[in-house]
Amino acid sequence: MSIAPTGSVEDSYRIREDGGIVRIEILTPRLPEELGEVLLGEAVLRHWASMVIDCSRVEFLSSLGLGALIRLDRQLRPTGGRLRLSGLNAHLREFFSITRLDRVLLISDDEADSSGRPRSARDG
Repeated sequence: MSIAPTGSVEDSYRIREDGGIVRIEILTPRLPEELGEVLLGEAVLRHWASMVIDCSRVEFLSSLGLGALIRLDRQLRPTGGRLRLSGLNAHLREFFSITRLDRVLLISDDEADSSGRPRSARDG
């Protein structure tokens, strides 16, 4: 089931609900800084617990965008939910590894990894 995006970033992402998993596909090379707040609002409204964000097209992640993702993950955790990032390019993967943020956020190699057992970059 697809859901039309809302908010000021409407052309930058697409949401799908598939078998109880909420998948957000980023459609631009820059992760929108407002995305975290928009998705948090959607999560509350639609009672989403966990989300997978497909970052395979993302080439740049600002500190504001990163902060929004961390806040979103923290907001999902009290209800047992988590935020997972998938499809990060080598540069962004290295950034998450160097900053040890791969220990804060769940990271999958690709969208297929995100459908089963939780797997992070640490799982190798």
